[in-house]
Amino acid sequence: MWLIALASTLSSVWILIANAWMQHPVGYTIRNGRAELTDFAAVVFQKYAIFEFLHTISAAYIFSAFLVMGISAYHLLKKQHVEIFTKSFRMALIFGMIFSFFEVIEGHFHGSQLAEAQPTKLAAMEAHWETGTNVPLILFAIPDEKQERNIFEFGRIPGMVSLLSFHDVNSEVKGLKDFPPEERPPVLIPFVSFKIMVGLGFLFPLLTLLAWIRRNKLLESPLLLRIMLFSIPLPYISIAMGWALAEIGRQPWIVYGVMKTADAASPIAVSQVATTLFGFIVVYGLLGLVGIFLVAAHVKKGPVDT
Repeated sequence: MWLIALASTLSSVWILIANAWMQHPVGYTIRNGRAELTDFAAVVFQKYAIFEFLHTISAAYIFSAFLVMGISAYHLLKKQHVEIFTKSFRMALIFGMIFSFFEVIEGHFHGSQLAEAQPTKLAAMEAHWETGTNVPLILFAIPDEKQERNIFEFGRIPGMVSLLSFHDVNSEVKGLKDFPPEERPPVLIPFVSFKIMVGLGFLFPLLTLLAWIRRNKLLESPLLLRIMLFSIPLPYISIAMGWALAEIGRQPWIVYGVMKTADAASPIAVSQVATTLFGFIVVYGLLGLVGIFLVAAHVKKGPVDT
């Protein structure tokens, strides 16, 4: 089990370093029309790669912790195998609490790095149109990309975007209008994804803190146990929103500032892409359903006495 966990974590290191280079390319030169590596250490140890790895792997660990807590809560609600599932709940709780609080802190620094590396993504995820200082944080908005404005806004916190991005309320944050339309990402999906991810990101430490307070009275806390049970999919949703922000928010670039997605597309027919996509959806959809069914069956069954 530990070898699988270690191998999975190590594989994620190189996947995320590669993605971080596409988000913030460093340590390369253009020769004969292609990017060639010149500084391996710069690619591996750049801040963007380190923050992306810590952010992603912490999110995965939070999901793991909430999965174990949710399964444990299911059996504790039924008062089944109380001793083993009380122990597993508490172990996962410690793990989940550490990484939930860490993710909030690390996420702030990762956001600051993103503000410097990808100003268009920052503007899109904040639905920020006009360059200025003391830029407010908008809790909810309906962006209108054609009119280059927000149709509706709710919950403005003065100076918060400037403060969180550059640690100074008077710092300047570029708006989307400062960039050519063809170099702007879509706004709605990054904005909504970011708000959902951040909202859930603050919910997780709150839930783990409440669970920590009640850790010695779990059987007397059925409401908490139900909340933890139904919270199982929330970290997964948060992870999906984070990747939607990361990948859609960097558009139209496949390598930010170097190569556009349109220039990287292979010259193949749309029908071939559609067929492949459909095949992936069907095959992996069926595998996913079978996996969920098997996991649910074993979860309901619980530990087997030998």
